[in-house]
Amino acid sequence: MLEFLKDLLREGIGAIVKFVIAFGVGTGAGAVVCWYYGIPLGFSIIGGILVLGIALALMSESGFLS
Repeated sequence: MLEFLKDLLREGIGAIVKFVIAFGVGTGAGAVVCWYYGIPLGFSIIGGILVLGIALALMSESGFLS
């Protein structure tokens, strides 16, 4: 039982780390675009949310994109 919980925790933390990295990359790319075009940097969070949504949609095993 303990091994199962360890594996479950490892998988969960791995997925969370992947999503945090995807959100960071999207926000960073959004910040570069906002900075280049002179848009307030607060809008760069939209890039992170979009990338996170795409990552969640691609990694889910539902038939949403098939």
